[in-house]
Order: sequence, then structure tokens, then C-alpha cells
Amino acid sequence: MGLLVLGFIFAILSTDAYAEDIWKREASLGFTKATGNTQSSQLTGAIEADKKTESDEVTLKASTLYSSQNKKMDGQKHSASLRYALSFLEDQWYAFYKFSAEHDKFSNIDYRILPVVGAGYWFSDTEDWKAMAEVGVGLEHVNYVDATKERTDAILVPRVFCEKPVFEKARLSQDIAMYQNLEESDDFRVVAETRFTNPLSDTMSLRFSFIDEFNANPTGEAKKNDTRTVLSLIYSF
Repeated sequence: MGLLVLGFIFAILSTDAYAEDIWKREASLGFTKATGNTQSSQLTGAIEADKKTESDEVTLKASTLYSSQNKKMDGQKHSASLRYALSFLEDQWYAFYKFSAEHDKFSNIDYRILPVVGAGYWFSDTEDWKAMAEVGVGLEHVNYVDATKERTDAILVPRVFCEKPVFEKARLSQDIAMYQNLEESDDFRVVAETRFTNPLSDTMSLRFSFIDEFNANPTGEAKKNDTRTVLSLIYSF
């Protein structure tokens, strides 16, 4: 299901309607396998597209992950998001709207949907240094895999992002977002992703990602902390 969604989005983004140079698009694929005393494998795929003009920006993301250990599946995650931002006040301030959806079977999440509106500020938006901070509010609806009752909560979403070139052409970035339940102070999630992307050619890159997801109030047998290390081959088109 997740791979079908990625394939569908890839086909759309490859059409003439999206062929303008202002679109930046990339597809990534990662696979790791270990054999011996422990047999494990992990398959990841993602598509990202970003169109940025002087006044606004549209960002589309979709990703999928399957993993197994000793021939038994232990990971199944799919996510997709659409974000629109409109700049104002000399293009440093912006207002944004974002809609995201995700499925995480082994964290007991059948589906989670979250529309968010908010505002942010670019401290710097140059090739040498990118840094921004934003905050939004939204309604998070969660349906669980087990019999846990579904819920809808008001959520505060602060986020920070920064990116800097390293080793000439490579880039290092950090993206941290928090999802705080406005009615229960001890109910929150933090998602942090560190990326190191090294170009191999004009269209191909190698990316190392470390993703840390912390849930202060998980349900069922899910653990509070979930980390992933992903090595992917990136194709820009």
C-alpha cells in the first residue's frame, strides 16, 4: 500500500504539469540487510517535492518503511503531508497551513491525521545558512490498531529547522517538531530528524538520516522512544 502511494505520487510529479524549473523533486530508496545470528532487513522509500517562489511555498512529502527481524515484520510506517506557506513582511515572516496523515502499525497507530495552521520566521534563508522557527495549532485525530478508543485533541506544534553546507557540497540539516496536547501537559510527542546529504552527481546523492521519535504517552505495548538510522540513495529530477 505504501509503495503504491509513492509510485502514484512519483507518476504525478513526472508529468508536464510539474516540469517547471521552480519545482525541486527527489525520490529516495534505502535497503539494509543483516544475516548470521540475527537476520534483519529494512526497506524505506520517500518522495519530496518543493515549489518556492518569492511569495509562497508548496511542499509535498510521502514516505514508507517496512522492516523485519528473524523473518518477522517489526516495522510498518507510512506518512504523507502537504504544506503551504505564504510570505509577508519582507519575506521573513510567513503564515502556513499543513495537513499530515500517518500509519504506524507497531506503535498502535492505525491512522493519525493532523491539520495545522500557524506562523513562522526565517532568521536566514541563504545557501550558506538556513534557520527558521514556527509555531502552529491544530486538531489531531488518532484511530488505534487495538481496541483503544479513538481520540481528537487540540495540539500546539512548535518547530525549528536549520541547514548548513559542510565539506564543500554536502549539507547537514536538523528538523525538530513537538506535538503538545493542550489539555494534558504530560501528553506530547517529539520528532527529530538529522540529515547528512552528500551529492554524487548532478542528479544522485547519498543521504544518512537519523530519526528519533519520542511519545510520552504511548498506548498498548508500544515503547516511548523509536529511533531509525537510514542510508538512502537520492535521485533528484
